[in-house]
Amino acid sequence: MDKRKWATGKRLVLITLMTVLANTPVLAAEQQEILTLQQIVDTAVKNNPAVMESQKRWEEKQARIALAKAWPNPQLGIMKDDIPKNSLNPFDAMMTEYTFTQDIMNPAKLKAMGKMASSDAGMAEANYRDKQMEVYSTAKSAYYDLLYADKALEIGKENQQLMGQLVQIAQVNYSTGMVPLQDTLRAQTEFSTMTTDLLNMASMAAVAKAKVNTILGRSADTLFAVQEEFSAPPPNFDLAALQKEAQTNKPAVVSMERQLAMAKNGVELANKQSLPDYQLSIGYKDRKQTMMDTQPDTWKMEFMVMLPLWQSKNKAEVRSAEASLDTAQASLATMKNMTDLDLQMALTEAQSAWRQIDLYKNTVIPQAEQTYQAGVVSYTNGKVDFMAVLDSLNALRNAKLDYYKARVDYEKAVANLEKAVGKPLFTSEAQP
Repeated sequence: MDKRKWATGKRLVLITLMTVLANTPVLAAEQQEILTLQQIVDTAVKNNPAVMESQKRWEEKQARIALAKAWPNPQLGIMKDDIPKNSLNPFDAMMTEYTFTQDIMNPAKLKAMGKMASSDAGMAEANYRDKQMEVYSTAKSAYYDLLYADKALEIGKENQQLMGQLVQIAQVNYSTGMVPLQDTLRAQTEFSTMTTDLLNMASMAAVAKAKVNTILGRSADTLFAVQEEFSAPPPNFDLAALQKEAQTNKPAVVSMERQLAMAKNGVELANKQSLPDYQLSIGYKDRKQTMMDTQPDTWKMEFMVMLPLWQSKNKAEVRSAEASLDTAQASLATMKNMTDLDLQMALTEAQSAWRQIDLYKNTVIPQAEQTYQAGVVSYTNGKVDFMAVLDSLNALRNAKLDYYKARVDYEKAVANLEKAVGKPLFTSEAQP
């Protein structure tokens, strides 16, 4: 009996030591940067590599507007003529001709090409805004995933502390002969299992933190901590107003509208391919004055018209442009329909999560706490077995985790709602 008590006491000391270690904060955590939700979304929108790439793509398209409307570069030519057959020296030529040639594209074509380039730049700008909004929403979701991972670790530690108390109660009840050794061993096993769970939770938190770092555009192992914030208001949203806002100003919809405008300009340009282009050439002939040839220097001017005679080619270009226009119209309609669907889904998810928050906060958690406390008292008095108390402890832990997950899910659903609308609604400063 003494040996069993000694072994049990030894296990109890080990469990107490594990509890202290599990709840001892890491010294480096005190030196970590504390980031708010606002800081995370602002930094992500500004520094995320995907956003920066999209911005540079937009700047490239803007620079191409002037290029699309510009004339081709002129050509300058020098020709040496009448070089004696017994000489390879071009300076022995009897005549030097200088020419300047400029191709002139039809102004109507240049105008249409400029409009196409402008629409393309507008589409790139809308894609840049859409990428900002995507990163904004992703950053908020990653922030709340990290909050949940940290909270799960915190609840796990609290649960292990309660389990340590049960171990002590089991030890006391066993020493008095109220419960068998099996209860003590089972309590110790559960405590050890919780230690393993805590390690897994810590790994999940580390992965969530690395994801936030990646979205912020910095090294995945950068140390930081987050400040807990739940900023979204109750789900009393005006769906009709949100739909109107999304259909008008959502960057993804605007991008499709710019694509449609570019397709219309493409049809206009294809129809104008039947218009002629021009070429102007100016030349100057510098003649060597000799006894045999006294002709003076002369100028030469030439104006050419390039006729678009091959109408079958022009008609094929028109058909191709019209097909692209039909595709753009269908894509815009699809985007608007998907926007309405995304709004409805995000709003439904938000309302569902909100109802779960109320249920867990006001009903499930209070009942689980009462059940656990009653179970502990009954077990202390030997009225229920250990498994009943363990089940109530796990139920309490799950209720707390589910409540916090519902809060996180609500915030993420609201972030998806913002993404569907195309602009921040509930975060004050970040404005993609």
